[in-house]
Amino acid sequence: MDNSSEKDKKPEQRRQDSIKPYVKYSGMAFQMIGALVLAAFAGQKLDDYMGNEKPWFTIALLLIAVISTMVLTIVSINKK
Repeated sequence: MDNSSEKDKKPEQRRQDSIKPYVKYSGMAFQMIGALVLAAFAGQKLDDYMGNEKPWFTIALLLIAVISTMVLTIVSINKK
């Protein structure tokens, strides 16, 4: 009886193991999108507040967001 329950668990465990990377990487993608949207919004607000003709704060914050999310992604992938 234990042998049959182990056989039933193995395909289920395989299925769960194959789903985990999708959940992990889709979560990272949403984090990246959220960070970029927040950086763009904050940069625009700062540029408006400071009265900049060119969007320097927006550019700077977007670059910081891209670099930081890429570093976090690389660390997360190598962490495995």
